[in-house]
Amino acid sequence: METDPAGLGDRELDLMQVLWRRGEATVAEVQQSLAAAGTRLAYTSVQTMLNRLETKGMVARSSTDRAHVYRPLAAEPKVVGSLIERLTDRFFKGSAEGLATHLVESDLSPEELERLHALIVAQRARRQG
Repeated sequence: METDPAGLGDRELDLMQVLWRRGEATVAEVQQSLAAAGTRLAYTSVQTMLNRLETKGMVARSSTDRAHVYRPLAAEPKVVGSLIERLTDRFFKGSAEGLATHLVESDLSPEELERLHALIVAQRARRQG
């Protein structure tokens, strides 16, 4: 089944983040993790969203002792990359430079700017040799 990570909603992404952190989890464990992070959802809502994620090919479900255990099929870097690409296309006409410029011109601390500069210098060095 073909997955479209960019088509995930905010709550679905919240569930995926729980599964990426845990590796696998039951509906109750996902619900508890979300609640600990301040997002309270009914058990049935979490179950419905996990089942939708399974239909979308984003997670797999196995059964053990009356509980369904879900694990992510979509890798976090792939999903993040797809979402950033969608954001870049939508707001910056596909320009990664436009996105980077926006981020650099935002309220970054001197430490954050220094880390970004170091990343740019390192990437440039990798490409040159």
